[in-house]
Amino acid sequence: MKKYPYLLILICFLLHVSVQAQGNNGEQAEEAETRLYTPATVPSPKEYGQQYYVSDPDHFLRPTMTDSLNRLCHDLYRTTEAELAIVLISGFDEDKWWASDFCNELFNSWGIGSSERNTGVLLFFSLGTRDIRIHTGYGVEGLLPDAVCDIIIDNDIQYLSAGDYNTGIWGMANGITNQLLTDQAREELLLGWTPKRHSEEDDLVYNYLFISLIALILLTIIVMVKLGKLSKASFDKRPQLIDKTGNTQTKLGCLSIFFPLTLPFLYYAYRKQRKTFRDIPYSCPSCGGEMKRLPEEDFEKKATEAQKKENKLHIFRFDYWECPMCGQTGVARFMDKAYSNYKDCKTCGEHALKYMDYKVTTQPTYDKRGEGSKRYQCEVCGAESFVTYSIMSLYEREQARIREERRREAERYSSSGSSSSSGGSWGGGSSGGGGAGRKF
Repeated sequence: MKKYPYLLILICFLLHVSVQAQGNNGEQAEEAETRLYTPATVPSPKEYGQQYYVSDPDHFLRPTMTDSLNRLCHDLYRTTEAELAIVLISGFDEDKWWASDFCNELFNSWGIGSSERNTGVLLFFSLGTRDIRIHTGYGVEGLLPDAVCDIIIDNDIQYLSAGDYNTGIWGMANGITNQLLTDQAREELLLGWTPKRHSEEDDLVYNYLFISLIALILLTIIVMVKLGKLSKASFDKRPQLIDKTGNTQTKLGCLSIFFPLTLPFLYYAYRKQRKTFRDIPYSCPSCGGEMKRLPEEDFEKKATEAQKKENKLHIFRFDYWECPMCGQTGVARFMDKAYSNYKDCKTCGEHALKYMDYKVTTQPTYDKRGEGSKRYQCEVCGAESFVTYSIMSLYEREQARIREERRREAERYSSSGSSSSSGGSWGGGSSGGGGAGRKF
Protein backbone atom coordinates (compact mmCIF):
# COMPACT_ATOMS: atom_id res chain seq x y z
CA MET A 1 0.00 0.00 0.00
CA LYS A 2 2.99 2.28 0.40
CA LYS A 3 3.33 2.24 -3.37
CA TYR A 4 -0.22 3.56 -3.85
CA PRO A 5 -0.80 6.28 -1.22
CA TYR A 6 -2.94 8.42 -3.56
CA LEU A 7 -5.13 5.46 -4.47
CA LEU A 8 -5.84 4.84 -0.78
CA ILE A 9 -6.77 8.47 -0.22
CA LEU A 10 -9.11 8.40 -3.24
CA ILE A 11 -10.88 5.26 -1.97
CA CYS A 12 -11.40 6.80 1.46
CA PHE A 13 -12.83 9.97 -0.08
CA LEU A 14 -15.30 8.05 -2.23
CA LEU A 15 -16.47 6.03 0.77
CA HIS A 16 -17.04 9.23 2.75
CA VAL A 17 -19.06 10.84 -0.07
CA SER A 18 -21.19 7.71 -0.46
CA VAL A 19 -22.02 7.54 3.26
CA GLN A 20 -22.91 11.26 3.34
CA ALA A 21 -25.14 10.93 0.27
CA GLN A 22 -27.00 8.02 1.83
CA GLY A 23 -27.52 10.07 4.98
CA ASN A 24 -28.87 13.02 2.99
CA ASN A 25 -31.23 10.77 1.05
CA GLY A 26 -32.47 9.30 4.31
CA GLU A 27 -33.11 12.76 5.74
CA GLN A 28 -34.95 13.82 2.57
CA ALA A 29 -37.08 10.68 2.61
CA GLU A 30 -37.90 11.23 6.28
CA GLU A 31 -38.79 14.87 5.58
CA ALA A 32 -41.06 13.82 2.68
CA GLU A 33 -42.78 11.23 4.83
CA THR A 34 -43.59 13.76 7.56
CA ARG A 35 -44.72 16.62 5.29
CA LEU A 36 -48.44 17.32 5.80
CA TYR A 37 -50.72 18.75 3.12
CA THR A 38 -54.15 20.34 3.02
CA PRO A 39 -56.49 20.35 -0.02
CA ALA A 40 -55.43 23.92 -0.67
CA THR A 41 -51.68 23.17 -0.66
CA VAL A 42 -51.69 20.14 -2.97
CA PRO A 43 -50.21 21.49 -6.24
CA SER A 44 -52.43 21.06 -9.29
CA PRO A 45 -50.70 19.42 -12.26
CA LYS A 46 -52.63 21.72 -14.60
CA GLU A 47 -50.21 24.49 -13.61
CA TYR A 48 -47.75 22.90 -16.05
CA GLY A 49 -50.19 22.45 -18.92
CA GLN A 50 -53.40 20.85 -20.08
CA GLN A 51 -51.77 17.43 -20.70
CA TYR A 52 -50.66 16.95 -17.05
CA TYR A 53 -52.77 14.89 -14.66
CA VAL A 54 -50.34 13.62 -11.99
CA SER A 55 -49.51 15.57 -8.81
CA ASP A 56 -46.48 14.01 -7.08
CA PRO A 57 -44.84 16.86 -5.15
CA ASP A 58 -42.64 14.52 -3.05
CA HIS A 59 -41.46 12.47 -6.07
CA PHE A 60 -42.51 8.99 -5.02
CA LEU A 61 -42.82 7.90 -8.65
CA ARG A 62 -40.10 7.52 -11.22
CA PRO A 63 -40.10 10.31 -13.83
CA THR A 64 -40.75 7.75 -16.56
CA MET A 65 -43.76 6.42 -14.65
CA THR A 66 -45.12 9.96 -14.21
CA ASP A 67 -44.84 10.52 -17.96
CA SER A 68 -46.60 7.21 -18.66
CA LEU A 69 -49.45 8.06 -16.29
CA ASN A 70 -49.88 11.50 -17.87
CA ARG A 71 -50.12 9.89 -21.32
CA LEU A 72 -52.60 7.31 -20.01
CA CYS A 73 -54.85 9.98 -18.50
CA HIS A 74 -54.63 12.20 -21.57
CA ASP A 75 -55.57 9.32 -23.87
CA LEU A 76 -58.58 8.63 -21.62
CA TYR A 77 -59.62 12.28 -21.87
CA ARG A 78 -59.28 12.36 -25.67
CA THR A 79 -61.30 9.15 -26.00
CA THR A 80 -64.09 9.74 -23.45
CA GLU A 81 -63.70 13.37 -22.26
CA ALA A 82 -63.40 11.99 -18.70
CA GLU A 83 -60.62 13.39 -16.49
CA LEU A 84 -58.53 11.15 -14.21
CA ALA A 85 -56.39 13.00 -11.65
CA ILE A 86 -53.67 11.10 -9.78
CA VAL A 87 -52.37 12.54 -6.49
CA LEU A 88 -49.54 11.15 -4.35
CA ILE A 89 -48.61 13.04 -1.18
CA SER A 90 -46.55 12.26 1.90
CA GLY A 91 -49.48 12.74 4.30
CA PHE A 92 -52.15 14.96 5.88
CA ASP A 93 -53.38 15.74 9.38
CA GLU A 94 -55.68 12.88 10.37
CA ASP A 95 -56.97 14.88 13.35
CA LYS A 96 -58.55 17.36 10.93
CA TRP A 97 -59.45 15.19 7.93
CA TRP A 98 -60.88 11.85 6.99
CA ALA A 99 -59.40 10.62 3.73
CA SER A 100 -62.83 10.79 2.03
CA ASP A 101 -63.39 14.40 3.17
CA PHE A 102 -59.88 15.38 2.10
CA CYS A 103 -60.46 13.89 -1.37
CA ASN A 104 -63.91 15.43 -1.70
CA GLU A 105 -62.66 18.95 -0.96
CA LEU A 106 -59.64 18.51 -3.21
CA PHE A 107 -61.86 17.13 -6.00
CA ASN A 108 -64.34 20.01 -5.86
CA SER A 109 -61.74 22.74 -5.41
CA TRP A 110 -59.92 21.59 -8.57
CA GLY A 111 -63.17 20.85 -10.44
CA ILE A 112 -62.10 17.50 -11.91
CA GLY A 113 -64.22 16.40 -14.86
CA SER A 114 -66.78 18.05 -17.11
CA SER A 115 -68.81 20.82 -15.49
CA GLU A 116 -71.94 19.70 -17.37
CA ARG A 117 -71.63 15.91 -16.76
CA ASN A 118 -69.19 15.69 -13.79
CA THR A 119 -67.09 12.98 -15.45
CA GLY A 120 -64.09 13.14 -13.13
CA VAL A 121 -62.13 10.55 -11.12
CA LEU A 122 -59.47 11.10 -8.43
CA LEU A 123 -56.93 8.38 -7.59
CA PHE A 124 -55.50 9.47 -4.24
CA PHE A 125 -52.53 8.03 -2.32
CA SER A 126 -51.09 9.19 1.04
CA LEU A 127 -47.90 7.49 2.29
CA GLY A 128 -47.87 8.95 5.82
CA THR A 129 -51.46 7.93 6.64
CA ARG A 130 -51.36 4.76 4.47
CA ASP A 131 -54.54 5.79 2.62
CA ILE A 132 -55.54 4.79 -0.90
CA ARG A 133 -58.84 6.04 -2.38
CA ILE A 134 -60.71 6.24 -5.68
CA HIS A 135 -63.04 9.27 -5.60
CA THR A 136 -65.68 9.67 -8.33
CA GLY A 137 -67.77 12.49 -9.75
CA TYR A 138 -71.55 12.34 -10.07
CA GLY A 139 -71.40 11.45 -13.77
CA VAL A 140 -69.27 8.29 -13.40
CA GLU A 141 -70.79 6.81 -10.24
CA GLY A 142 -72.81 4.42 -12.40
CA LEU A 143 -69.70 3.33 -14.34
CA LEU A 144 -67.44 3.17 -11.28
CA PRO A 145 -69.68 2.12 -8.38
CA ASP A 146 -68.17 1.54 -4.95
CA ALA A 147 -67.93 -2.24 -5.48
CA VAL A 148 -65.95 -1.84 -8.70
CA CYS A 149 -63.62 0.67 -7.04
CA ASP A 150 -63.01 -1.87 -4.24
CA ILE A 151 -62.06 -4.53 -6.81
CA ILE A 152 -59.64 -2.18 -8.60
CA ILE A 153 -57.93 -1.38 -5.29
CA ASP A 154 -57.81 -5.07 -4.23
CA ASN A 155 -56.08 -6.09 -7.45
CA ASP A 156 -52.94 -4.01 -6.79
CA ILE A 157 -52.93 -2.99 -3.14
CA GLN A 158 -50.28 -5.60 -2.33
CA TYR A 159 -47.73 -3.60 -4.32
CA LEU A 160 -48.39 -0.53 -2.18
CA SER A 161 -48.03 -2.55 1.01
CA ALA A 162 -44.69 -3.79 -0.25
CA GLY A 163 -43.49 -0.27 -1.07
CA ASP A 164 -43.68 -0.67 -4.87
CA TYR A 165 -45.71 2.49 -5.49
CA ASN A 166 -44.97 2.65 -9.20
CA THR A 167 -46.46 -0.76 -9.98
CA GLY A 168 -49.41 -0.31 -7.63
CA ILE A 169 -50.47 3.11 -8.92
CA TRP A 170 -49.98 2.06 -12.54
CA GLY A 171 -52.17 -1.01 -12.03
CA MET A 172 -54.98 0.96 -10.39
CA ALA A 173 -54.85 3.70 -13.03
CA ASN A 174 -55.12 1.04 -15.73
CA GLY A 175 -58.02 -0.57 -13.90
CA ILE A 176 -59.92 2.75 -13.86
CA THR A 177 -59.23 3.56 -17.52
CA ASN A 178 -60.17 0.05 -18.67
CA GLN A 179 -63.50 0.38 -16.86
CA LEU A 180 -64.19 3.72 -18.56
CA LEU A 181 -63.08 2.57 -22.03
CA THR A 182 -65.68 -0.15 -22.48
CA ASP A 183 -68.19 0.36 -25.28
CA GLN A 184 -71.03 1.02 -22.86
CA ALA A 185 -68.99 3.47 -20.81
CA ARG A 186 -67.79 5.43 -23.85
CA GLU A 187 -71.34 5.63 -25.18
CA GLU A 188 -72.63 7.07 -21.90
CA LEU A 189 -69.72 9.48 -21.52
CA LEU A 190 -69.69 10.79 -25.08
CA LEU A 191 -73.47 10.97 -25.56
CA GLY A 192 -73.86 13.12 -22.47
CA TRP A 193 -75.52 10.70 -20.07
CA THR A 194 -76.92 12.65 -17.14
CA PRO A 195 -76.55 11.18 -13.64
CA LYS A 196 -79.67 10.64 -11.58
CA ARG A 197 -78.29 12.43 -8.56
CA HIS A 198 -79.18 16.08 -8.45
CA SER A 199 -76.47 18.69 -8.31
CA GLU A 200 -76.12 21.87 -6.27
CA GLU A 201 -77.35 23.83 -9.29
CA ASP A 202 -80.73 22.09 -8.95
CA ASP A 203 -80.98 23.28 -5.36
CA LEU A 204 -80.17 26.82 -6.46
CA VAL A 205 -82.99 26.74 -9.03
CA TYR A 206 -85.51 25.49 -6.46
CA ASN A 207 -84.39 28.08 -3.92
CA TYR A 208 -84.59 30.83 -6.53
CA LEU A 209 -88.16 29.87 -7.48
CA PHE A 210 -89.17 29.69 -3.82
CA ILE A 211 -87.69 33.14 -3.08
CA SER A 212 -89.42 34.53 -6.20
CA LEU A 213 -92.78 33.25 -4.99
CA ILE A 214 -92.29 34.70 -1.49
CA ALA A 215 -91.20 38.05 -2.98
CA LEU A 216 -94.31 38.10 -5.20
CA ILE A 217 -96.64 37.47 -2.25
CA LEU A 218 -95.03 40.09 0.01
CA LEU A 219 -94.80 42.76 -2.66
CA THR A 220 -98.40 42.13 -3.73
CA ILE A 221 -99.53 42.83 -0.17
CA ILE A 222 -97.45 46.03 -0.05
CA VAL A 223 -98.83 47.20 -3.40
CA MET A 224 -102.43 46.54 -2.35
CA VAL A 225 -101.94 48.54 0.86
CA LYS A 226 -100.46 51.49 -1.04
CA LEU A 227 -103.21 51.46 -3.66
CA GLY A 228 -105.83 51.31 -0.90
CA LYS A 229 -104.41 54.44 0.70
CA LEU A 230 -104.43 56.21 -2.67
CA SER A 231 -108.10 55.51 -3.30
CA LYS A 232 -109.09 56.99 0.07
CA ALA A 233 -106.73 59.99 0.04
CA SER A 234 -108.10 63.54 0.15
CA PHE A 235 -107.69 66.21 -2.51
CA ASP A 236 -104.59 67.65 -0.83
CA LYS A 237 -102.82 64.34 -0.13
CA ARG A 238 -103.53 62.21 -3.19
CA PRO A 239 -101.12 63.97 -5.61
CA GLN A 240 -98.30 63.62 -3.07
CA LEU A 241 -99.07 59.93 -2.56
CA ILE A 242 -99.16 59.33 -6.31
CA ASP A 243 -95.72 60.95 -6.61
CA LYS A 244 -94.38 58.78 -3.78
CA THR A 245 -95.75 55.59 -5.33
CA GLY A 246 -93.61 56.39 -8.35
CA ASN A 247 -90.61 55.29 -6.26
CA THR A 248 -92.37 52.01 -5.54
CA GLN A 249 -92.96 51.54 -9.26
CA THR A 250 -89.27 52.15 -9.99
CA LYS A 251 -88.20 49.65 -7.33
CA LEU A 252 -90.58 47.04 -8.71
CA GLY A 253 -89.08 47.56 -12.15
CA CYS A 254 -85.55 47.01 -10.80
CA LEU A 255 -86.58 43.91 -8.87
CA SER A 256 -88.22 42.51 -12.00
CA ILE A 257 -84.75 42.19 -13.51
CA PHE A 258 -83.73 39.76 -10.74
CA PHE A 259 -87.09 37.93 -10.63
CA PRO A 260 -88.21 37.90 -14.29
CA LEU A 261 -90.60 34.96 -13.82
CA THR A 262 -92.96 36.63 -11.35
CA LEU A 263 -92.49 40.35 -10.67
CA PRO A 264 -92.93 41.78 -14.21
CA PHE A 265 -96.64 40.88 -14.03
CA LEU A 266 -96.99 42.72 -10.73
CA TYR A 267 -95.01 45.68 -12.07
CA TYR A 268 -97.21 46.21 -15.13
CA ALA A 269 -100.41 45.69 -13.14
CA TYR A 270 -99.30 48.25 -10.55
CA ARG A 271 -98.20 50.69 -13.23
CA LYS A 272 -101.55 50.45 -15.03
CA GLN A 273 -103.58 50.75 -11.83
CA ARG A 274 -101.52 53.73 -10.61
CA LYS A 275 -102.37 55.72 -13.74
CA THR A 276 -106.11 55.34 -13.13
CA PHE A 277 -105.94 57.18 -9.79
CA ARG A 278 -105.59 60.53 -11.57
CA ASP A 279 -109.09 59.96 -12.97
CA ILE A 280 -110.82 59.12 -9.68
CA PRO A 281 -113.09 62.06 -8.72
CA TYR A 282 -112.34 63.99 -5.56
CA SER A 283 -114.83 64.93 -2.88
CA CYS A 284 -115.41 68.66 -2.69
CA PRO A 285 -113.77 70.06 0.48
CA SER A 286 -116.61 72.63 0.79
CA CYS A 287 -119.86 70.81 0.16
CA GLY A 288 -118.75 67.18 -0.08
CA GLY A 289 -120.06 66.77 -3.62
CA GLU A 290 -118.23 64.99 -6.42
CA MET A 291 -115.82 67.22 -8.31
CA LYS A 292 -115.26 66.97 -12.05
CA ARG A 293 -111.99 67.38 -13.92
CA LEU A 294 -111.95 70.20 -16.43
CA PRO A 295 -110.80 69.50 -20.03
CA GLU A 296 -107.27 70.35 -21.20
CA GLU A 297 -108.56 73.32 -23.20
CA ASP A 298 -109.30 75.22 -19.98
CA PHE A 299 -105.69 74.98 -18.80
CA GLU A 300 -104.52 78.19 -20.53
CA LYS A 301 -107.51 80.09 -19.16
CA LYS A 302 -107.21 79.15 -15.50
CA ALA A 303 -103.49 78.44 -15.03
CA THR A 304 -101.08 81.00 -13.59
CA GLU A 305 -97.97 82.06 -15.45
CA ALA A 306 -95.82 79.96 -13.14
CA GLN A 307 -97.98 76.89 -13.76
CA LYS A 308 -97.87 77.40 -17.51
CA LYS A 309 -94.09 77.66 -17.38
CA GLU A 310 -93.69 74.55 -15.21
CA ASN A 311 -96.08 72.60 -17.43
CA LYS A 312 -94.19 73.63 -20.57
CA LEU A 313 -90.84 72.62 -19.04
CA HIS A 314 -92.30 69.23 -17.93
CA ILE A 315 -91.56 69.99 -14.29
CA PHE A 316 -95.17 69.42 -13.19
CA ARG A 317 -98.45 68.23 -14.64
CA PHE A 318 -101.65 69.93 -13.55
CA ASP A 319 -105.24 68.70 -13.28
CA TYR A 320 -108.02 71.25 -12.67
CA TRP A 321 -111.10 70.11 -10.77
CA GLU A 322 -114.37 71.98 -10.16
CA CYS A 323 -117.41 71.20 -8.05
CA PRO A 324 -120.61 71.66 -10.15
CA MET A 325 -122.69 72.22 -7.00
CA CYS A 326 -120.81 75.03 -5.23
CA GLY A 327 -118.26 76.07 -7.86
CA GLN A 328 -115.24 75.18 -5.65
CA THR A 329 -112.08 74.67 -7.74
CA GLY A 330 -108.79 72.96 -7.01
CA VAL A 331 -105.52 72.12 -8.73
CA ALA A 332 -103.81 68.73 -8.43
CA ARG A 333 -100.09 68.94 -9.21
CA PHE A 334 -97.98 65.89 -10.13
CA MET A 335 -94.22 65.57 -10.72
CA ASP A 336 -93.25 65.27 -14.38
CA LYS A 337 -90.17 63.77 -16.07
CA ALA A 338 -87.96 66.91 -15.74
CA TYR A 339 -88.65 67.42 -12.02
CA SER A 340 -85.24 66.13 -10.88
CA ASN A 341 -83.41 68.67 -13.10
CA TYR A 342 -84.64 71.63 -11.05
CA LYS A 343 -84.48 72.91 -7.48
CA ASP A 344 -86.71 75.12 -5.32
CA CYS A 345 -86.29 78.83 -5.85
CA LYS A 346 -85.97 80.75 -2.58
CA THR A 347 -87.25 83.96 -4.19
CA CYS A 348 -90.59 82.87 -5.66
CA GLY A 349 -90.93 79.45 -4.02
CA GLU A 350 -91.43 77.59 -7.30
CA HIS A 351 -89.53 74.42 -8.22
CA ALA A 352 -87.90 75.99 -11.28
CA LEU A 353 -84.29 76.79 -10.33
CA LYS A 354 -82.01 75.49 -13.09
CA TYR A 355 -78.21 75.14 -13.24
CA MET A 356 -76.75 77.52 -15.85
CA ASP A 357 -72.93 77.65 -15.70
CA TYR A 358 -69.90 78.03 -13.42
CA LYS A 359 -66.73 80.08 -13.13
CA VAL A 360 -63.49 79.76 -11.19
CA THR A 361 -63.08 82.57 -8.66
CA THR A 362 -59.75 81.45 -7.09
CA GLN A 363 -57.24 79.39 -9.02
CA PRO A 364 -55.82 76.37 -7.10
CA THR A 365 -52.10 76.19 -6.32
CA TYR A 366 -49.87 73.23 -5.67
CA ASP A 367 -50.72 72.99 -1.98
CA LYS A 368 -53.91 75.06 -1.68
CA ARG A 369 -57.39 74.42 -2.97
CA GLY A 370 -59.21 76.85 -5.24
CA GLU A 371 -62.83 77.98 -5.30
CA GLY A 372 -65.53 78.20 -7.94
CA SER A 373 -69.09 79.42 -8.20
CA LYS A 374 -72.08 77.65 -9.80
CA ARG A 375 -74.85 79.88 -11.14
CA TYR A 376 -78.51 78.90 -10.99
CA GLN A 377 -81.44 80.82 -12.46
CA CYS A 378 -85.17 80.47 -11.86
CA GLU A 379 -87.21 79.83 -15.02
CA VAL A 380 -90.25 81.50 -13.48
CA CYS A 381 -89.06 84.71 -11.79
CA GLY A 382 -85.58 84.97 -13.31
CA ALA A 383 -83.80 85.29 -9.93
CA GLU A 384 -80.20 84.10 -9.84
CA SER A 385 -78.54 82.05 -7.13
CA PHE A 386 -74.86 81.21 -6.62
CA VAL A 387 -73.29 78.21 -4.87
CA THR A 388 -69.58 78.05 -4.12
CA TYR A 389 -67.59 74.84 -4.44
CA SER A 390 -64.02 73.69 -3.75
CA ILE A 391 -61.41 72.82 -6.43
CA MET A 392 -58.67 70.26 -5.76
CA SER A 393 -55.12 71.50 -5.40
CA LEU A 394 -52.48 70.56 -7.98
CA TYR A 395 -50.95 68.11 -5.50
CA GLU A 396 -54.29 66.37 -4.97
CA ARG A 397 -54.80 66.12 -8.73
CA GLU A 398 -51.37 64.58 -9.14
CA GLN A 399 -52.08 62.01 -6.44
CA ALA A 400 -55.43 61.17 -8.02
CA ARG A 401 -53.73 60.74 -11.41
CA ILE A 402 -51.11 58.40 -9.90
CA ARG A 403 -53.79 56.29 -8.20
CA GLU A 404 -55.70 55.99 -11.46
CA GLU A 405 -52.55 54.97 -13.37
CA ARG A 406 -51.76 52.33 -10.76
CA ARG A 407 -55.29 50.97 -10.96
CA ARG A 408 -55.13 50.71 -14.75
CA GLU A 409 -51.69 49.13 -14.57
CA ALA A 410 -52.98 46.53 -12.13
CA GLU A 411 -55.89 45.75 -14.47
CA ARG A 412 -53.54 45.39 -17.45
CA TYR A 413 -51.21 43.16 -15.45
CA SER A 414 -54.08 41.00 -14.28
CA SER A 415 -55.54 40.59 -17.76
CA SER A 416 -52.17 39.96 -19.42
CA GLY A 417 -51.17 37.51 -16.71
CA SER A 418 -54.33 35.48 -17.12
CA SER A 419 -54.21 35.51 -20.92
CA SER A 420 -50.52 34.64 -21.22
CA SER A 421 -50.52 31.81 -18.71
CA SER A 422 -49.17 28.53 -20.15
CA GLY A 423 -51.05 26.36 -17.64
CA GLY A 424 -54.29 24.51 -18.17
CA SER A 425 -57.39 23.93 -16.11
CA TRP A 426 -59.74 21.18 -15.05
CA GLY A 427 -63.23 20.94 -16.48
CA GLY A 428 -65.14 22.30 -13.45
CA GLY A 429 -66.77 19.06 -12.30
CA SER A 430 -67.86 18.12 -8.78
CA SER A 431 -68.25 15.07 -6.55
CA GLY A 432 -70.66 14.07 -3.82
CA GLY A 433 -68.27 11.63 -2.14
CA GLY A 434 -68.70 8.50 -4.27
CA GLY A 435 -65.96 5.86 -4.53
CA ALA A 436 -64.01 3.58 -2.22
CA GLY A 437 -60.82 3.54 -0.21
CA ARG A 438 -58.92 1.93 2.66
CA LYS A 439 -55.63 1.68 4.49
CA PHE A 440 -52.86 -0.41 2.94
